Amino acid sequence: MKIVLLWLARHAVVLYLVSLVGAGGYLLSALAAHRQIDEAQFSLERDRLRRRERRALFVALLFLLLGVLVFGVSHFLAAELGPTVPAPTEPAVGITPPPTYTPTPSPSPTAAAPAPSAVVSATATVPVATPTPVEPTATPTLPPPPPPDCPSPDVQIVLPTAGSFVSGKVEVRGTVTINAFDYYKFEVIFPGAEEPNFIARFDTPVENGLLGYWDVSDPTLYPAGGPYRFRLVAVDIYGNTTNCVVPVYISH
Repeated sequence: MKIVLLWLARHAVVLYLVSLVGAGGYLLSALAAHRQIDEAQFSLERDRLRRRERRALFVALLFLLLGVLVFGVSHFLAAELGPTVPAPTEPAVGITPPPTYTPTPSPSPTAAAPAPSAVVSATATVPVATPTPVEPTATPTLPPPPPPDCPSPDVQIVLPTAGSFVSGKVEVRGTVTINAFDYYKFEVIFPGAEEPNFIARFDTPVENGLLGYWDVSDPTLYPAGGPYRFRLVAVDIYGNTTNCVVPVYISH
């Protein structure tokens, strides 16, 4: 126990920094969750944000308690214990320690200067290799993407942006807040095609947030190139649709 307390006292500054950074980070997370509670539109989302706020405040409190504990140990307990200094060893009575032999340094011999060597001058002809020019690799030219088509401010795609390259699991962000909302869905029109292909459906409106994900990691399903026309389709309860189309390229 004494060793642990002394270790805490020696590393108090590092532990103070850990406590301060941890408490500050989780306090910022709690404040962000508190601000999002006021902006949330649904009760389930507000409950989730409240749980997140309480959890962040609890962890921040733990970091602060850690700093208080280290302060108490380093300023009170460690000062009372003090470092343990071993007592000096006394020589045994009646025994004289043998004298320590110190060798006398002997004079070092002076090194003789090396004899000058004859310098032979010779001129050698070295053949110079002529580098072979490397032909530049032609870069494939992709067709220019069509312009984005998002006429309604209530149905917008923020990410991915028009003409960008996407790969893997693509995060789709934007807004779907039409009147009489029923659901929205993702579709894609392959290069050279006209008919859309269904990707996924969602039943909750979103305002300037995460709409969902589009997985393009399979090269057999989504070959590299483009442009692919990614469509966000909002459908109201009467069956009317509002579209937002963004052209993108796929790279693997």
